[in-house]
Amino acid sequence: MQERAKEFRSKAKLGRWLLCLGSLVFLGESWLLIARAAEFWQGSGAATLGWMAALGATAQRMLSLLVWNQGLLLAAMAKVLVLCCPLLMIAIGVGMVRQANLIETGESSVDSSAAKEKRR
Repeated sequence: MQERAKEFRSKAKLGRWLLCLGSLVFLGESWLLIARAAEFWQGSGAATLGWMAALGATAQRMLSLLVWNQGLLLAAMAKVLVLCCPLLMIAIGVGMVRQANLIETGESSVDSSAAKEKRR
C-alpha cells in the first residue's frame, strides 16, 4: 500500500509540474502573440483611419498574405500548434493530478473502512 501511495504522490507531483510548466509557456506565448498583434496594429494606421477601417485593412492584408504565400500559411499553422502544446500539457497535468487525488481518496476511504471493521 505504501508503494502505491508513493506512486500516486509522484504522479500528482508530475502532474503539478506539467500544469505549472504548461501555464508558464502558455503565458509567455500569449504575451508574445499579443505584443506582435499590437505591433501589427500600430503599423496598420489605426490612429489615422479609425479602428474600424484599420481592422478591415489589417484583415485584408492578413488574408492576402495567407492566401498567396503558402510558406506563411504553414508558419501560421505551426504557430497555432505551438500555442496548443502548452494547453495539452495543462490538460494532461490537470488530468494526472485529478486522477491521483481520486485514487488516493478512494484508497483512504478503503483504509478507513478497514480500520472501522478491525475496531468492531
